[in-house]
Amino acid sequence: MRWLDWLEKHFGSWEIPEFPLFIVCATSAIYMLDLVRPMFAYELILNPEAVRAGQWWRLFTFLFVPPSSLGPLWMLLWLYILFQYAQALEHEWGGFRFMVFFGIGALATMAASMWMGEPLSNLPLYTTLFLAFASLFPDFELLLFFILPVKVKYLGWIVWLGTAWSFLTGTSVTRIGILASLFNYVLFFGPQHFHSFRAWLRQIRQDPPWNR
Repeated sequence: MRWLDWLEKHFGSWEIPEFPLFIVCATSAIYMLDLVRPMFAYELILNPEAVRAGQWWRLFTFLFVPPSSLGPLWMLLWLYILFQYAQALEHEWGGFRFMVFFGIGALATMAASMWMGEPLSNLPLYTTLFLAFASLFPDFELLLFFILPVKVKYLGWIVWLGTAWSFLTGTSVTRIGILASLFNYVLFFGPQHFHSFRAWLRQIRQDPPWNR
């Protein structure tokens, strides 16, 4: 990760303190304003046609538009879980590296949306935050429905399966959106997974399961 070390050395002072808290507060504010003024959030989504017409703020505000289908209670739960794993990533990596991870995913989503001319949501970006959390803290337990303890690595596998299914069955827009959203994850975790896969292949060659 020499490129990341270089970025932190030269631009580390640009870090926004408590960035996960900023994300949650901004998302909460948009959610509440949308309750007071319906369709407010729609004016903030990443719409390439609107951006080209001069509504440049959508390139930033779409990052904090909450899921539209959640009621207040589920929204509160979603924000709590989001803050929990985003803060864990910030503590593990440091604030600057967390911002780089988030920023790369955001830029890749913007670029894909503007290139295709199709709106893209921020949900895949937040999914990569969860996948990063599951990779770093696989044995962390979440209380599913506040009752059932489940290790986060199993939820991560479910998310990966769902992502793969969406990629295989989705439209070209869906596929490009998924690839763009995973760009930050591949940059941060790709080398680690590649080396683990090579080590697994080496072990298989040295001690094949069929010879045991």
